[in-house]
Amino acid sequence: MRVSWPRQARPFGLVGTTIAAGLLAASAGVGCGGTQDPNDPSRPVIAYAGRQADLFDDTIEPAAVGLDFEKGYSPRLDKALRERTQVGDAVLRVRVSTVTAKTDGPDVTYQLGLHTVEKLAGKHPPPVDFTVQLDKSSESLGIMKNFESRLVGYAFVAFVREFSHPSGDRELHFHLAPDTKDVKAAVGDAMLLGELK
Repeated sequence: MRVSWPRQARPFGLVGTTIAAGLLAASAGVGCGGTQDPNDPSRPVIAYAGRQADLFDDTIEPAAVGLDFEKGYSPRLDKALRERTQVGDAVLRVRVSTVTAKTDGPDVTYQLGLHTVEKLAGKHPPPVDFTVQLDKSSESLGIMKNFESRLVGYAFVAFVREFSHPSGDRELHFHLAPDTKDVKAAVGDAMLLGELK
């Protein structure tokens, strides 16, 4: 998904980023000796490929929407969760504020408007309100087709990371996990393990 920063408004862009970015920039310059904004659009980011594309795969864990019928999801044993926490830009508790479906021929693209409830980890969170996209390449397309607008109000733990796009734009990719105490504890464990390395 291409992410639009305040200077480049595009359809399905981030909500309210102009005000948030202005306030953040103003507060960063006051009392902090002019500290650089962690979400500065000039911050170097890597291309979306390889292991990073596997980790930030634009999917929703089935357990996050109650589809883990065998109760096999164990966040503390999930090595990918640990790695997402340690290499991601941020781990956030989010709530779905909007769901938009866009049809292009036989293909449907879904866009989720997310509102940040709490930051759990990371130094480069997106704005409080941001949008992510699921297209035909996402394994969660079936979840989106079945739940669609019923996802509004759902809470998730979002692992997010920004990547560079060949066009020069930036893309925000994600992975959504259940918003549970077990997931939050696993994120905390991953942060501690990352600090010990």
